[in-house]
Amino acid sequence: MRMRSVLLGFAFAALAGGAAPAAEYELKLSSMFPPTHFINTVALEPWAKSIEEKSKGRVKITLFAAGSALGDATKQFDQVRSGVVDIAVGIPAIPRGRHPRTTLMELPFTIKSSDAGTHALMDIYQKYLKDDYPGTVILNLTITEPSAVHTKQPISDLDQIKGVRVRAPTPSVTAMLNAMGATPVGMPPTQIYESAERGVIDGNVMPWGPVGAFKLYEVFKHHLNARIDAVAMYTLMNERRYKSLPPDIQKLFDDSRPHFIEVWSRLWKETDDKAIEAAKKAGNTVVDMPDAKRNEWRQKMTPVVDQYIAEQSKTTPDSREIYDAMVAALNKYEK
Repeated sequence: MRMRSVLLGFAFAALAGGAAPAAEYELKLSSMFPPTHFINTVALEPWAKSIEEKSKGRVKITLFAAGSALGDATKQFDQVRSGVVDIAVGIPAIPRGRHPRTTLMELPFTIKSSDAGTHALMDIYQKYLKDDYPGTVILNLTITEPSAVHTKQPISDLDQIKGVRVRAPTPSVTAMLNAMGATPVGMPPTQIYESAERGVIDGNVMPWGPVGAFKLYEVFKHHLNARIDAVAMYTLMNERRYKSLPPDIQKLFDDSRPHFIEVWSRLWKETDDKAIEAAKKAGNTVVDMPDAKRNEWRQKMTPVVDQYIAEQSKTTPDSREIYDAMVAALNKYEK
């Protein structure tokens, strides 16, 4: 009997010795995007694995994507600020009005490329954008490639959307469409395909990435690359959680910022290019607006941008200063 106990003891000891040790720091990462979305699979999961490997197993990051209890797009900031999750990835424009400084870069005709926009956001966040994210540490701010106009009828210039019912993603684009004589219609991306099929809308202002993801090129056969507005995105860590980590682990997260900049600058463009290629293979027409024509429209829409900034300045007094700083930072990177 005693021999049996000794053998069992050895067996349990062997099993325990073979088990992987628990990580010292287990972190929850929430994402508003579906599990198979490239933001998770190509960007976040490799980043998390890199942090784990560099920590030599001391850090474990578990991703909770859309569809999980922590994947609600409207709750990403509140979750990370309160500490329900340790890290969150979300869009500053959701819910509207929560991050007014960052979303100034989404104003019409502000950015030309995601590469310049991402670099510019990271250049100015410490001085101008931190107040958008109290209680958190900013790991990354990025922005998509600027949007195109997607329509049922042929389009080669923006004056051709006059009288057209066009889905508008933001209040500033709604104001722009009104100024152009179009009829803006608000709706979430998931409703665009069916609404176009039913004739509720005849056009859509949106970056190419989600056009490809939702296969919207099947209902909109004509596309004008006018580079209008873009969509910003954040990666944040709970400030208390960050400060509770030892300096060497904090440094792993700090040092990952350049990695994020490189990844997003590349991925947004690659994703758009794939969607454009899919539209062309489907027989659609894709027209690139020349820089000179885009600059004309930018000048025409300056009153719309100025009015938006003036309105926002009532609640965020430094809005004009922030927007001017964004434009100055963009000019460093735009070719």
